[in-house]
Amino acid sequence: MMLTEEILFRELKKSPYLPIKFPISRYQLEEAASSFLKFLELPENLKTHIDLKIAPLHRRGDIGFKHRDSAADIYNDTKDFFHFHPLIFEKYGSFLNENSVIQDFLTKANLIWTATHSVVKELMGLIDQRFPGTTQKVFDTDHVHILLRFLKYDWKECGKYLAKPHFDAGSFTLAIAESCPGLRIGKGPDDLKIINHQEDHALFMISSNFKKTINTNELSPAWHDVIQCNETQIGQPFSRWAIVAFIDAANVEALDKSETHKWPVVDLS
Repeated sequence: MMLTEEILFRELKKSPYLPIKFPISRYQLEEAASSFLKFLELPENLKTHIDLKIAPLHRRGDIGFKHRDSAADIYNDTKDFFHFHPLIFEKYGSFLNENSVIQDFLTKANLIWTATHSVVKELMGLIDQRFPGTTQKVFDTDHVHILLRFLKYDWKECGKYLAKPHFDAGSFTLAIAESCPGLRIGKGPDDLKIINHQEDHALFMISSNFKKTINTNELSPAWHDVIQCNETQIGQPFSRWAIVAFIDAANVEALDKSETHKWPVVDLS
């Protein structure tokens, strides 16, 4: 069934996420994730060399590698991630030519980012039919705010949080791939449910900053978390990887963390 503006809004009023067709195969996504994990094995000075910002006002505007530790901030999860944007090729061409592992990872990331760009442009075109100017808000900029995030979580006890409950900081999110189930989505803490990705689909999610892009009270952002669902990854280098894209309008500020993490974390023990 072809996605139309009517179907898009009808489904998003029922639920803050919607599976949509995504033109990258599971094999290609797994190959990119594997290259990301190889990147994480590199020395720290190489992993952190790429450091850019495309959205000075937005706390999700950083490009490059980051490590987060849950002990450092109440809002943090323990994870490694890399934000990809093709601006890297423009700014770090010589560095990439000298570092084949990084170049391989980012070449594969760029394939996914390009597909994401096309999918997002189609979605914004549908939203334009109800909220004219949406495409312009996102794409009328030298460097569109579409950041592709590669994530690695380390092992935690089965049934425990890998990512604490939160709203994403952008206007929209595409949850593109995950190594295993664990993502739970709802409109709030009381209706979270495990999501199983469909083959050749990504999840289009409404995020906390959506009113900076479309001025409506008819939609709700996706409250979500990630839990460890099984013990099969004990002893493995990671418990979970995921690939997501964050989308926002140009030159907007994100909401404060007190808004994106506004409900208290529920004890899962």
